[in-house]
Amino acid sequence: MKHITVFGSSRCVKGDQEYIFAESIGSMLGKLGLNVATGGYQGTMEAISKGASKHAVSVIGVTVPSLFSNMSKDSFEVKANEYISKEIQTESLSDRIHHLLENSKAIIVLPGKIGTLTELIVAWNTNYLYNISNDKDVIPIFLKKDYWKDIIDNMPEDMELSNNFLEYYENVGDLEKFIEKLD
Repeated sequence: MKHITVFGSSRCVKGDQEYIFAESIGSMLGKLGLNVATGGYQGTMEAISKGASKHAVSVIGVTVPSLFSNMSKDSFEVKANEYISKEIQTESLSDRIHHLLENSKAIIVLPGKIGTLTELIVAWNTNYLYNISNDKDVIPIFLKKDYWKDIIDNMPEDMELSNNFLEYYENVGDLEKFIEKLD
């Protein structure tokens, strides 16, 4: 089953602008009838799941229980968020990212921290490898412009990270236009 993968921060909370924005993206994806997949925990992952769950779509959370097993039960990353309809448990962060990319129709990258940057770089590198091997289709990557453009523009040019794999959006309407063009 194909889905739209969304990467973003686990640190925002209900009521934050970042949370509200992510929830509106989840709702837009659900309204378009698109299944969504996230890391399954809190923050933007929860907001995306909450927005999408209002529609008749699959909301997948790909979690890594072993990573957080030594945390207290009250910690925000110990259990999957309440809005996912299917939890897929993986053994490691690399397995989690691989699983999220494996059936992605597109990737949306919201603002985040080092984990989100790692997910973006792995997705970007995956596209680079797909492109040079010609054995799989490149997965479109959509980045929140006001957060990611300066970061991407300041990457060293000799890293062979083609910007051809990236599109920037400024708001939900921009993103919806990109998503509607997907096969």
